[in-house]
Amino acid sequence: MDTWIWIVLAIVVVAIIVVAVLAASRRKKEQERVRREENRAHAADLRAQGEEEDLAARQREADAAAAEAQAKQARVEADRLDREARVRAEQAGQVRERAEERMRDAEALDPDYDPASDPGAGRHVADDGDLTPGRDAGEVPGDRPRT
Repeated sequence: MDTWIWIVLAIVVVAIIVVAVLAASRRKKEQERVRREENRAHAADLRAQGEEEDLAARQREADAAAAEAQAKQARVEADRLDREARVRAEQAGQVRERAEERMRDAEALDPDYDPASDPGAGRHVADDGDLTPGRDAGEVPGDRPRT
């Protein structure tokens, strides 16, 4: 064989190798491009999910803050009602004391008053507000009189 055939054959082999390398390079670049596009799409999905979860977290934080404010308002109202109840109980005690004092004054002034004939005589108000006939102050409910 002549030299020129070997030269042509070498050029053909080199050309085939160059074409194969270029084809592999293009295939690799295309795969890389597809992978980048998939990563972009996946990143966009993750961002969207993150934004939704952030919005949900903000909503829950707002709900928690509202519930906390509502609980605080309820505590303030309960404290106010507690103070009001104590004031009213104190006022009721003062009114009761004045009424009992007036009754004692009336009994002391009335020459016809006989404690033995008064059905309400000897009635005392217990600590629990129970009116018990014949119960003396300091007497514990359920105690039996000693004989």
